[in-house]
Amino acid sequence: MHIPPPFLPVVTRPEGMDHRVSVLGREIVFGPDSLPVSITTAGREILAGPVRLTGLEDGVPIAWDENYAANESACFIHSRGDDHAVLCGAKASPRFIVDSVVTVEYDGCVRIDLRVMPRGKTVAQAFGLKAVEPYRYRLDRLWLEIPLKKECAGLYSMYPNSGILLDDGTLIPETRTLTSGAVPDRDMALPFKALFWLGNDDRGLGFFAESSMNWQPEDPRKVLEIIHEKERTVLRVRLTDRHPATWKEPFEDGSDAYLPISFSFGLQPTPVKPFPRQPYPIHGLHLDCFIKIPGSYDDFLADKYDQLKEKGVDTLILHEKWNKAQNWYEPSEASLEMIGKITEQCHLRGIRVLTYFGYEISSLSPEWSALQERVKVVTSDGKQTGGWYRVPFQRDYVVCCGSEWADRFVEGIAFVMDTCHTDGVYLDSTSRPLYCCNEKHGCGRRDENGLLHGTYPVLAVRNMFKKLYSAVHSRGGMINVHSFGYQNFTALPFIDLSWYGENLQLDYVLGQFGEISPDYFRAEYAGRNMGVPVEFIAYENRPVWTFENALALSMIHGILPRPNDFYGPLDLMAGVWKIFSRFPVDQADWRPYWANGAVSTDSRVKISYYRHEAPDGALTLLALCANTSRETAQRVSFHLKEEPSLTQWTDLTEGKKVTGPVTFAPWGYRIFLVR
Repeated sequence: MHIPPPFLPVVTRPEGMDHRVSVLGREIVFGPDSLPVSITTAGREILAGPVRLTGLEDGVPIAWDENYAANESACFIHSRGDDHAVLCGAKASPRFIVDSVVTVEYDGCVRIDLRVMPRGKTVAQAFGLKAVEPYRYRLDRLWLEIPLKKECAGLYSMYPNSGILLDDGTLIPETRTLTSGAVPDRDMALPFKALFWLGNDDRGLGFFAESSMNWQPEDPRKVLEIIHEKERTVLRVRLTDRHPATWKEPFEDGSDAYLPISFSFGLQPTPVKPFPRQPYPIHGLHLDCFIKIPGSYDDFLADKYDQLKEKGVDTLILHEKWNKAQNWYEPSEASLEMIGKITEQCHLRGIRVLTYFGYEISSLSPEWSALQERVKVVTSDGKQTGGWYRVPFQRDYVVCCGSEWADRFVEGIAFVMDTCHTDGVYLDSTSRPLYCCNEKHGCGRRDENGLLHGTYPVLAVRNMFKKLYSAVHSRGGMINVHSFGYQNFTALPFIDLSWYGENLQLDYVLGQFGEISPDYFRAEYAGRNMGVPVEFIAYENRPVWTFENALALSMIHGILPRPNDFYGPLDLMAGVWKIFSRFPVDQADWRPYWANGAVSTDSRVKISYYRHEAPDGALTLLALCANTSRETAQRVSFHLKEEPSLTQWTDLTEGKKVTGPVTFAPWGYRIFLVR
């Protein structure tokens, strides 16, 4: 299989009883039972010890047989290629066997399938040559524990969203921004999560699972736990807290009657690829998103192409209205003709064009009647989800990437790129693995009582993005994805640029904001811990919340907002782009306000900066400063603890040298050049 850039072929090397698997930027060592004993990412070890299974059998702690050399049940390579390696392993206790199959892909994604069963009879016992022990095959508990170094487990991100239960019984209630943030100082517990990440500003480890098939936690609020120990933080996954429900009693011989049960999940070390030295890959205008334009896109743009070029736009993102039937992957003749004309005019000026696609099927699409039953997302009671209304008059319902839709979708996007010579896609929430119970395409699962439960098609979404990445990149394009309150680290390897912030903006646009949570931004918006650049969504509701406010909030976190209006926001960003283009950001080091030691005389005003050292040793900073409160900050000055020799400040937003303290408006910002 062709390995797309920047990824490299998987390298697998036996090391005694262990196996070392190397992928781009990461190394994972699997122990004799095929579970990881070491994970190195971005140059640092993140595990504080081996990943392990713990539990109780017949009321006593499980004691695994570690004499692998004697019983030859150590990990072995089943198969391998440039794009993957498959390892198999086994371990046994006095009562049970655990077989495992581990698949490592070229982007570092690790899929693990555990099969648990009683030991059963030996050949000698089966022939009556040796006594059979009395029936004792009760599995009382089985937990997966992942010990992380404490410094690598200070931030978290989760999907789906929920409240957080602390060990003293306190419940932190669910909010839109509880999806990410700082790990509480106390031990914490969460319900089942399809995606859960622990890490810091630079690296981390994602855990994922499509369903809780065979999981039996004692308390559904305590499926995942974060346990603080002195030198490490443990992620505990409660696979079962009681005897498996499918192992029903009484049996004359449980070893024969109890069929193996499986637990399937995965791990993804982050960053999923090296974070680029240039964290601002586009100067984009997102047309018709939130700020709507009248009429057609080609009429609106007719006299504006030269202005786009003059204002520094190099990427034009067209929102949903370009396609008569929203998201339909076989656009109408009129839609294709319009996009072709727009793309031609943009290309004459060196501007790329990305078209909108999303997560829905329109009632206006030609194959609605034949297709929608097979591809739609449904709830456990059979209800369809979505139903957005737009013009031309239609409604749009949510589709599942676990269906045939995924392949059709990729083929359709490739067709649009080939036909209209567009430069990639903007995808609206398409990377979210939606909870789905539609058995017609393989989602959902039934428990031992026949009750239907939904599944999260994490791997189907991931596989669709792998195919899309190949299709778009082979055509020289880029993939830009909007996400709302989640980070799908299994799809991020195949995404070029993320667009976050809508869940936060919903409150800010209404004026419902207070002090920002830097930990929330650090976990979800900075991009460096995941390896994919981020742009900030900026919706206005003047005078309550402005694009300038969004710029202040985002830039101190190392990201910039994307203008979604041809007028004010684009004019503002044109000036900001010029400032950034004059500073060698791609040769500078990023020093955010939480890690640079700089002190402000007003704690509400934060300062982050890019630090550039020239070949002759001369230092220059591009300092990004913002007031993170609703009140004016008077007479503010800064002390740069790490760079005390730099004393000349120039305010690039006003084009003048600074001779004393400065004032910041509410949610105001300034950009300084410091020498």
